[in-house]
Amino acid sequence: MNRNFKTSSMTEAAMISGILVIFAYLSWFVLPSLMIFYPIPAIILAKRKGFKYSVLSLIVSDIIISMLLGIQTGIYFLILLTPFGIVMSYCIIKDENPYRTIMMSAMTFLLSFVAIVLATQAIMGVNFVKQMTDIFNETMIIYKDMMSNMLKSDTARLDAYFKQLEDMSKVMEYMLSHLLPALLIVSSVVTTALNYFIARWLGKRFKIDIRKSEGFSMFSFPRTFIIAMAVLLLLSFLMSVFNINVQIIQMNIFMISFFAMFVQGLAVLKFYLQKMNVSRLVMTLIIITVIIMAEAGIMLALVGIADLIFDLRKIRHKVV
Repeated sequence: MNRNFKTSSMTEAAMISGILVIFAYLSWFVLPSLMIFYPIPAIILAKRKGFKYSVLSLIVSDIIISMLLGIQTGIYFLILLTPFGIVMSYCIIKDENPYRTIMMSAMTFLLSFVAIVLATQAIMGVNFVKQMTDIFNETMIIYKDMMSNMLKSDTARLDAYFKQLEDMSKVMEYMLSHLLPALLIVSSVVTTALNYFIARWLGKRFKIDIRKSEGFSMFSFPRTFIIAMAVLLLLSFLMSVFNINVQIIQMNIFMISFFAMFVQGLAVLKFYLQKMNVSRLVMTLIIITVIIMAEAGIMLALVGIADLIFDLRKIRHKVV
């Protein structure tokens, strides 16, 4: 029986490796946004057959990717996407709290991303911020050319579009040059959260039990979060005494805090919508509207702060 299990596990690991290679090929050449979901098949395999088979499938797929798409591409997948897939697989196998799993995986993804950036700059001499800015500007040029061909007879509307694109370019350049650390942290959390919940959704289709969270409406940061952010801000003010430019540090701390409190406020909103027995469709429309509206985002962040201090939902469990 044990030998049969090992044989079936090795076979399934080989199949998952093949799926990962195909997934990598499609995401690399066809739809790059799919790349962040690369580890999901291995995560499901970890729950089905065990952690070591999940790691094996990831490593083998990275080797095959290096052979088919080049060493640089293989290293990219190996350093950036494989580690957080391994960490998430391990946490799921150990039945860790979903939010703890997401946070640990996000930290791994962030460290991997920083490693890729530093390695690229050291080996190729490429400045990551400048490279991202150039890519964005090239995209804007292509979009401008496309809009020029579509609206060449409507010059007033075309000028308005160009003005919007110029404003967007300035905002993007500012964010890349000043708020990159905060953007990386936020994107790491979002990426790993999407992977976890999609893996769980797919797991249910294959009758694989991946631990369910208590529900987003019950989510809460620990109360120590505010204290930690306040301490970091205080340290940044103290650093200014030594003539260190701390404005960028403070802006990143503020952005991270705002995002965290926005998420907290969103959880409070969902909690009370559920309490009022609002239908799923109406609840979804309200939440989407709130996310889109900038003013509502500020209000939600304030609600999040209030909830963290006064426990508006009267829930005892806190995510640590």
